[in-house]
Amino acid sequence: MEEKKPNRLISEKSPYLLEHSMNPVSWYPWGKEAFGKARNDNKPIFLSVGYSTCHWCHQFAKESFEDPKTAAYMNKNFIAIKVDREERPEVDAYYMGAVQAMTGGGGWPLSVFLTPDLKPFYGGTYFPPEPRYGMPSFMQVLEFVSNLWKEKRGEVVENSDQVLKAISQKEVGGPAELKKSVLDEGYTDLLSSFDQQHGGFGTAPKFPLPSSLGFMLRYNYRTGKELALKTVLKTLDGMMAGGIRDHIGGGFHRYSTDRVWLVPHFEKMLYDNAQMAQIYAEAYQVTKKQEYAEVFRETLGWMRTEMKSPEGGFYSAQDADTSEGEGTYYSWTPEEVVASAGASDGATISRLYGVTKTGNFEGRTILHLDPGSTVSPADRETVARSKPLLYQTRLGRPRPATDTKVLTSWNGLAISAFAFSSAVLEDRSLADDAAAAARFVLEKISKGGRLLRRFAGGEAALAGTLEDYAFFIQGLVDLFEATADPKWLQEALRLSRDMVADYEDKENGGFYLTVDAEPARLKESYDGPTPSGNSVAAMDLVRLSELSGDMELRKVAEKALKSFGQEIGQRPTAHARMLDVLDLVLNGVREVVITSPNLRAAKAMRDEVFGEFIPDKVVIVSTASTHPVLAKMTSLVEDRKPTAKARSYVCQNFACRLPADSVQTLRAQLKAR
Repeated sequence: MEEKKPNRLISEKSPYLLEHSMNPVSWYPWGKEAFGKARNDNKPIFLSVGYSTCHWCHQFAKESFEDPKTAAYMNKNFIAIKVDREERPEVDAYYMGAVQAMTGGGGWPLSVFLTPDLKPFYGGTYFPPEPRYGMPSFMQVLEFVSNLWKEKRGEVVENSDQVLKAISQKEVGGPAELKKSVLDEGYTDLLSSFDQQHGGFGTAPKFPLPSSLGFMLRYNYRTGKELALKTVLKTLDGMMAGGIRDHIGGGFHRYSTDRVWLVPHFEKMLYDNAQMAQIYAEAYQVTKKQEYAEVFRETLGWMRTEMKSPEGGFYSAQDADTSEGEGTYYSWTPEEVVASAGASDGATISRLYGVTKTGNFEGRTILHLDPGSTVSPADRETVARSKPLLYQTRLGRPRPATDTKVLTSWNGLAISAFAFSSAVLEDRSLADDAAAAARFVLEKISKGGRLLRRFAGGEAALAGTLEDYAFFIQGLVDLFEATADPKWLQEALRLSRDMVADYEDKENGGFYLTVDAEPARLKESYDGPTPSGNSVAAMDLVRLSELSGDMELRKVAEKALKSFGQEIGQRPTAHARMLDVLDLVLNGVREVVITSPNLRAAKAMRDEVFGEFIPDKVVIVSTASTHPVLAKMTSLVEDRKPTAKARSYVCQNFACRLPADSVQTLRAQLKAR
């Protein structure tokens, strides 16, 4: 057997790229070396985009990229480039748009053929090793494209120009003023796709869509529409009971393959869990339902236990697959439950979580609860005793791989979740985790004061994207509000001004995804599994404008909002987070300033502010020690020096209520809309 030799990916740091470093395919990383080679050899480029926890990416690699015959053909006729979409979202976004324009669909693995000057002309997703289900084999695709390039190059170039034209037509529709009626349209559109029986939006596969749930919570807050709240709670209850939730280890899998939230795709993403923790925390503020508090505590617990690096940053994802197959790690038989928890407690666990001999997933059982069922106090004690035992048993199984990249953007979401939850639960340790992650990004994933994209293998690299700035700034603002430490506001303001300077489209408004223009400079507004960078950036600037008194930041946010006006008006539900920004801009932000001799004296008022769901607020706590620093950053503390007693000030739309010296008065002011 011929000895395997590493390809150029062996020098990369991304776990996903390293997985392919021993392929017989002569992979290049994205960069000038590959581009120059394609131009010099006059060969088309085969671009493969994926990520470490993508099941079909692994399958494609096993079937084709590890096959010597396929690799030899690729090496002879193409320049092969492998990209980790989590490292280079701009490359993924651009070429995903191209494949969608060519085929009407997309997904990962993303497979795109490019001219040497990086223009896409043919593409798809996964291709099998043999023709099946009406799909050509990967080798057939390679041969077709190779012959096309050699024999009909003029048509290829012409086709690539048509693809680029189609992509450009999908760009920003144009500016437009937005009215409150767009918020109502967003509510109506989401309601029309709501699954009244099982919760969630649409049918299978069903994704959590935290941005949409967050919008519905805020719509209920502003309008009092009970149906908006019911859609959120029905969805959260369904996910809380279903197999999409990891009932033993905490957290949520990426999506459900069915309508009922039972059988998930088992990968677990940092960004999903950060957002889900926050939406459950917000729902807890609204309802005071203890089960919601339990869910977001467990979700944060999983992030702490399994996803936190020793230095404080959070890893990216856990794979769906193990050597025993997808789902085996998370599923159970009655015998395994009894062996872990004992006969009596094991029987109770099997009854509560539906564990049977026949199972519900390949002869095994994905743990789930009956939605709406009530668990008795005695059963809750059994669950509390048994979960750690089941967890220890599970740790002994072949474990899913963890992608140990630390991404600035996703850590921003994690910082928000921990910081916000710390304020809701009055748990300082959660804020400490958020602060540790923030320090890690500022110290390890930045250079010359500018943010970088990722940290992996001991190395920080790649220029930060809009999402890195926007999500991380959001995390810093949430951390400032939770801890009252001025340094986090200071960093947020500094980075926000860098973001505006480097990423804003000065002429038309809005923000580009990247600083450079390779392969193209994109502006995106649609929410996906994470909210769009533009919507979070706009929200950051509105909040920071209110916190600092810098109205220039607000003008940039409003210009960005207007720049996507046509798109938002046409597809409001695809812009849920942008609708949240519009809500704040149209209805005003409540500024809550608490002055106090120290944080301990301010505790009762702080708890009142964070104990209720008040999404239109910004919060500053100024103490005797922090007031001088805050006074240099924000006009909100002018003439509001801390005294011997805690006092609060509530203002909105340029009007302030009388200072409140008691929690009762503050409560009444916060309840008044």
